[in-house]
Amino acid sequence: MHEIGRYYADYVDLMAHWDEVLPGRVLRVQHEDALDDLEGQTRRMLHYIGLEFEEACLNFHTTSHAVRTASSEQVRQPINQKGKDAWNPYEPWLGNLKEALATSAT
Repeated sequence: MHEIGRYYADYVDLMAHWDEVLPGRVLRVQHEDALDDLEGQTRRMLHYIGLEFEEACLNFHTTSHAVRTASSEQVRQPINQKGKDAWNPYEPWLGNLKEALATSAT
């Protein structure tokens, strides 16, 4: 758990670097925001990269194209909030992770 926390801390440091050397060039998309407003966030992302919105972006789960990823079953389902807060039952074992994340927040 500590290593996962350190890995995330390194990611935070890397993103701070890109924000410093390329200010405003990285679009931040919060997972929870996409869960709460998929269409709005999808439109925002497409606008950022200069593409027009297409309804198919919201209906990705209905495509018949082959999917060869570890999440192939999830790709066939609409985005949902089923996994939100799924970590709660594991909180008693997350002390090292929380400690590492707290360190990265300073």
